[in-house]
Amino acid sequence: MSTAAPSLFSREFKLVVLGTWLFFASFGASLPVLPRFVVDELGGGDMAVGFVFAVYAFAAVAVRPWIGRIGDRSGRRILVLGGALLTAVALLGHLGATSVALLTVVRMLAGAGQAAVVVGFSTMALDLAASERHGEASSYVMVAVQLGMGLGPLLGELLLSAGSYPAVWLTTAVGSAVAAVIALRLPKDIRSDSLRSRGLFHPAAWRPGIVLGLGVLGFIGFLAFIPLYAAELGVTRVAPLFLLGSGTIAVVRIFGAKLPDRLGAVPGATVALGFLAVGSVAIGLANGAVVLALGTVVMATGVAILAPSMVLAAVRGVPSDERARVMATITMFLDIASAAGPALLGVAAASTGYGPTFLAAGGAAALSLLLLRRWLAPRLAAPSVSG
Repeated sequence: MSTAAPSLFSREFKLVVLGTWLFFASFGASLPVLPRFVVDELGGGDMAVGFVFAVYAFAAVAVRPWIGRIGDRSGRRILVLGGALLTAVALLGHLGATSVALLTVVRMLAGAGQAAVVVGFSTMALDLAASERHGEASSYVMVAVQLGMGLGPLLGELLLSAGSYPAVWLTTAVGSAVAAVIALRLPKDIRSDSLRSRGLFHPAAWRPGIVLGLGVLGFIGFLAFIPLYAAELGVTRVAPLFLLGSGTIAVVRIFGAKLPDRLGAVPGATVALGFLAVGSVAIGLANGAVVLALGTVVMATGVAILAPSMVLAAVRGVPSDERARVMATITMFLDIASAAGPALLGVAAASTGYGPTFLAAGGAAALSLLLLRRWLAPRLAAPSVSG
């Protein structure tokens, strides 16, 4: 009889998933409220809103390399504890943000805190799982992130309509602080006094990170441009498309959580990138709501499988006391793709239109598949032993 299931669904693993969900639900609650706060309370415009969001992403990218080293040297728990407390302080700082400049400072702190929590919790999940279930463990943590970011905005809008901006900031700060308390209930974790692989970035995560970042460009474009593209096609309601995309990812990751482990990193990513390419092309060729919906489901299925497959590829053969730096490096590529992708695809959309832009995103997924097979697969084919 297999004993793998209890080793994954332990009390500690459940706390990691719960803490991840709570943190991102709290953090997500601030997102729909923030633009209104900038415009209505601080007198900012569209550029100010964009800048406030951009500096948060920049801070997350900037601190990830150091976060990884801290997580490997001092343990993952300190990342979650410090990151959640820093985020709570930043959210409380919104109460005293009387200008866009002050808000920018606290949003940068929040971005740094969020980056630490992501790396800490995602690495803890790997540490608590048997090596043959790393993909499954990553899937459940990613579901917790997505459900938190999906349900959090509903809470934020409810708090704002029933109360005020301070009510939102106080509630979200408390939620982040509770995530820190959960971290205190987790056992002391893996740490290393001397890192065997030097440098801020872990070399094992570069290739999986590039494959992942290229592969998800289509979905990033979907999030940024589907409202405008849908209107161009005569589709007036786009909320169902967003719900369909996020719902598909959640369902596939919950019920297909074991797929990356069963298929293996390269076969799993091959399937995922095939779905992403086909979904992007379908959206690019869409002539109405039905094809848009079908393309959304296909694309979202690819996203659901690709990320845990690339995490599986990145951590293969890496000693356990270097995993935090691996997770910091690979998630950095997602941040970069999320920041640069809309700008690059926006330039393409302005010159060629939305349809050809999604076709180009399908080409990016095909290129990612080529890199996977020619560039990443040979390294993963070599024998390796995890620490």
